[in-house]
Amino acid sequence: MKDVLVQLARYNAAANEALLAILAKLPYSLAQADLKVYYKSILGTFQHIVMAELSWLKRFDGFFPGPLLGSNPLLAREAAALKQESGASLAACAALCAEVDELFVAFAEGLDESKLGERVRYRNMKGEELERLYWQTIVHVLNHGTHHRGEISALLDQNGIANDVSGFTLYTN
Repeated sequence: MKDVLVQLARYNAAANEALLAILAKLPYSLAQADLKVYYKSILGTFQHIVMAELSWLKRFDGFFPGPLLGSNPLLAREAAALKQESGASLAACAALCAEVDELFVAFAEGLDESKLGERVRYRNMKGEELERLYWQTIVHVLNHGTHHRGEISALLDQNGIANDVSGFTLYTN
């Protein structure tokens, strides 16, 4: 299971990087335009992917005793400040994304296989207490990013911008 999670984390990082390369070429007005989706814009949707990954990494760090993610300063930063900074521009969001993806891959590589089948308890963003298998929470985060990259892909399609970045086999060997 750990090997699958590591591959998914690497795929997630590579797909984010490929999508950001396309987004970097967009006119700022299109990246920021209200396109009538939940997170309003392409930048807003991409920022949501990054902030969700970061919030889950913080959550993962508290599931088991010991320094799973080390003392990474990114995890100590206030989410609201990071959200404000990363929402300022696509370049700022891309920089945060690169840090978060690097941390997520390191997290996956450092997973203890024996803990993946254990149940973990957490509160979702609504404050509801949930319990899931550890590996399920990790897959949830990575699948979440795929979902929103697909949403951005559709927005790019609607604006005539080529963007085939989502295939898992594009980034695995």
